[in-house]
Amino acid sequence: MTKDGERRAGEDRPSSRAETAAYLEAMAEDMVRLARRSGLPTLAYLLDMARMEARTHAGRDAGASAGSAPGLGDA
Repeated sequence: MTKDGERRAGEDRPSSRAETAAYLEAMAEDMVRLARRSGLPTLAYLLDMARMEARTHAGRDAGASAGSAPGLGDA
């Protein structure tokens, strides 16, 4: 914060990779709801995929390894 109590740009941002992923998950969840309410199913689907990826990187998806997408493993 500055001397007069104002926040500097970026000061309230998540600091770790997992915190950033959790923040992005929450934002994507809100955007999914908005897209569905607005009748944008394809956009809602894509945003939901981004939400699930963020959830994996946030460490909230037990059993999924961060950094690998479902169905894209080494064959």
